[in-house]
Amino acid sequence: MTVPAAEYNTAIDRAKKSISPQAELNEWLLLSSSSSQTSSEVTSSSSQSIHVSACSNSDDNGSSSSTVTFEYDDDDDDNNGGSSPIVFRDNVIRIPGCSFKNDIHGDSLPHVPAVLTGLLDDWPSFSKNPEGTTTSSWSVEDLAAREVTKITTSTPTPPRVSLDGGPSFARQSMCQGKVTLEEYNQYCKSGEADNDVAPLYVFDPDILKSSTGFFESDEFSIPGCFSNDAMGCINGTEYRPLPPAWLLVGVKRSGTPIHDHPLTVGWNALLVGCKLWCCLPPDVDESLLLLNLPQDDDEDFDMTDFDLSALEWFKQCGGSTNKIPDCAKIIVQHPGEVVYLPAGWFHVVLNVAADSPTTAISVSLTLRRDLPVILPLLMEEDEDFAKFWINRLSAEQKEHIPSLLLEETESSSSSER
Repeated sequence: MTVPAAEYNTAIDRAKKSISPQAELNEWLLLSSSSSQTSSEVTSSSSQSIHVSACSNSDDNGSSSSTVTFEYDDDDDDNNGGSSPIVFRDNVIRIPGCSFKNDIHGDSLPHVPAVLTGLLDDWPSFSKNPEGTTTSSWSVEDLAAREVTKITTSTPTPPRVSLDGGPSFARQSMCQGKVTLEEYNQYCKSGEADNDVAPLYVFDPDILKSSTGFFESDEFSIPGCFSNDAMGCINGTEYRPLPPAWLLVGVKRSGTPIHDHPLTVGWNALLVGCKLWCCLPPDVDESLLLLNLPQDDDEDFDMTDFDLSALEWFKQCGGSTNKIPDCAKIIVQHPGEVVYLPAGWFHVVLNVAADSPTTAISVSLTLRRDLPVILPLLMEEDEDFAKFWINRLSAEQKEHIPSLLLEETESSSSSER
């Protein structure tokens, strides 16, 4: 018998049941005794200590000296091969965002992940102090406080934001659980998030919609090099139903499992907190993507087990086996920095700030320079999608469509009449 959501103690409990109705609440927790919990994601809370160096200095080459260190108790041998800490060192150069200020199509953006600096300097929601520290009006506390001011007679309850994250069984559902930002703030402050094996993460798609009432239109701006989206012409259609921009708010240990975006580049602007990224090229060995996939044919294997949380991915890849290849780009992202990710790069992201949840904006778009590569591949994989996109593009950016594809599409359209 299913227990009505109202009988669960907290808004987070109710959201968890909305996300994964079949799972018991104790399956979300550390040290769960449930036999259905993925064993690779069950660890003791004492072993979840993640220390982040505060250093964000850059050397003469624009490289960051920041590190993220995972430290565990001596009895955490099963997950880390001993008590030796795991250190992830930033190896990605910083590029002044002003280098691309006249490039409104992003043609000169690098073809490997990079960190762009200075792009948030004119955002009213973000400021850098003379002593080098930063402040933002987008902390989870600040955003939660806005909810109260937006309550009116016509809108008696604050808007709710979508949640992501959780153990592997929870990630089969997209945006099914919702809470207010104040409820998420309490989840972080009360220590409730510390008890979850993989904490929930605000991943809300309404950041650009004024109807939410959270943000004023001038609080942030789209950098010029990301201002032209070649996929914008199909926004809201069956081929791009989800919005391109998302608000991300995440407590320590929450994060995004490894995945890629084959058709779009992405930029992630961090306002509060700290994030650890590992980015892998499109041709990386797939064994790094599906860490728990068995080497032989195991009929009893549950395919959801390989979908590790971000925390577990970093622990398994960076532990005693050290599976992270030399081609990996490691980024320790600090407030004010924008991570740029080219299309097709796999990435896994972990929120690591200990003092407060992270707040960021994540936006995806297609650069016109990538169309000659993307469209032919898409034509092979999903011809209907490719033709729909090309037809929409032809009215706006016909000059960017590969000529052979355009001729093929026009010929096909004529024959169908």
